[in-house]
Amino acid sequence: MFAKEREEKIKNEIYRKGTVYVAELARKFNVSAPTIRSDLDKIMASSDDFERTHGGIIYKKKEEENKEKILMYNIRASINKKEKEEIAQVAISLVNERDTLLLDSSSTCFEFASLLAHPSYTNRNTILTNGLSTAMILKQNPNLTVIILGGIARTDSNTIHDEFQDPILNRFNIDKYFFSASGLSIESGFSEFNIEEVKTKRENLQRAKLKIALIDHTKFDQDSSSTFGSLDHANMLISDSRLDKEIQKKYAALIPLQTYGQ
Repeated sequence: MFAKEREEKIKNEIYRKGTVYVAELARKFNVSAPTIRSDLDKIMASSDDFERTHGGIIYKKKEEENKEKILMYNIRASINKKEKEEIAQVAISLVNERDTLLLDSSSTCFEFASLLAHPSYTNRNTILTNGLSTAMILKQNPNLTVIILGGIARTDSNTIHDEFQDPILNRFNIDKYFFSASGLSIESGFSEFNIEEVKTKRENLQRAKLKIALIDHTKFDQDSSSTFGSLDHANMLISDSRLDKEIQKKYAALIPLQTYGQ
């Protein structure tokens, strides 16, 4: 493939995905990372539409569109709070003594963390998270070893974004990864509005022994901006008591699904 043709294909990838990364592009086009960086430099010079980040490039217009869709964390946390509490009660029943857990920064995982932080919870666990609020509540329980994953904290998010490719997760054997998503469908799988979280969640699905999705009933049969995993990337779905029975039946035929009160 000629360099110009590769640059055009990379540019199309940026427009389609919103964010691309050097390592992923190098694998996709079977060239070296320095070659991809050179391609990205040329693309940057050709237009003001793009912005370089550590390890990749962002399409600024799509980034702004996605930021508008991301509600402030305290607002998101109040939406479907009862349903998230139900999901958390199911999730905590799956945690064993000395499990090493990985929690995402979602408001559903925050409700899960609230149960883990309660004085009545006595299991000893190591918990890794990129959620600021999640880590702050977990540290209240002395039985838990809480590790905050490093990166950049943004004003519009509860998430610590790993812009430095911190290898800390490689040092742990993750027993269970609990995560949520902005949308879930059979066709597109798990998806997110926040394109910065897509890469992190995609990588985390490769790390854990068990991947458990915490999805409230409003997220089923919905697609967000970017997919980070298909249904078969997870081992189990947990949802709340309001999940429609027909939808429950449809997904349960493809993946183990447990709802609150089931």
